[in-house]
Amino acid sequence: MFSNDMKEKIKGSVNIFDLDDDTVRRMLLYMYTGSLEDLQWKSDSSIGSPTSPDPGLGKKCSAFLENHLTPTNACDALVLTERHKQNNFKKVVQNYILDRDKCVFSSEEWKILLENNLKLAAETMQKAWKK
Repeated sequence: MFSNDMKEKIKGSVNIFDLDDDTVRRMLLYMYTGSLEDLQWKSDSSIGSPTSPDPGLGKKCSAFLENHLTPTNACDALVLTERHKQNNFKKVVQNYILDRDKCVFSSEEWKILLENNLKLAAETMQKAWKK
């Protein structure tokens, strides 16, 4: 949060009320034990995502997210990579989407991405012509 241009960096503090109890518990568990238990899509993207300042946590989160990409959560993952400026993981997600283009492009999630982040959707579609 402090290494990217996020509100926490600008303010110099974290509002713990922005985090749910489970996320705080998992963060503390990781900080003290180095382990992450039974990750789920929501909790992993909340804990640190691929952007974690802790390289070990970032790698674990990236691996988890990559292994759990689906046509229904790929658009959320793409937005996450854009928000946290994770270009390597962004390429992984974009390739995943392009490999499943008919399924993803016809989904409600893609329509929402088009409405909310047209530039990111266009950038992803443009990669199809560069392959």
